[in-house]
Amino acid sequence: MITKLKTSGNGWELYFSKQLLKLLGYNPETIKLLITCESNSLIVEPIDENELKKYENNMIRKLQKSGGSGAGLYFPAALINVLNLNPETDMIDIEISGNKFSVKKHID
Repeated sequence: MITKLKTSGNGWELYFSKQLLKLLGYNPETIKLLITCESNSLIVEPIDENELKKYENNMIRKLQKSGGSGAGLYFPAALINVLNLNPETDMIDIEISGNKFSVKKHID
């Protein structure tokens, strides 16, 4: 899936429609997402509430309400830099595998 990030305060947001949230099995009110980096890609996967202590030194984010029925994942400038991305002009590729997904800069 190819899309763009949307501006959100001092950072950027990846919007998820209600249908995509269902496909991923994410409840936007309770899900906590672990974000890791692998070769210019961000890997985003849900973590169990009982495992939070294990990942206390990692980046963990919650989804924020966005739009009418969807939710968004906020990307601060540091994550944008990891992707080597200019969110005003560049598109991103999202690859979904099970209940996790990767985000990387789209290359034509």
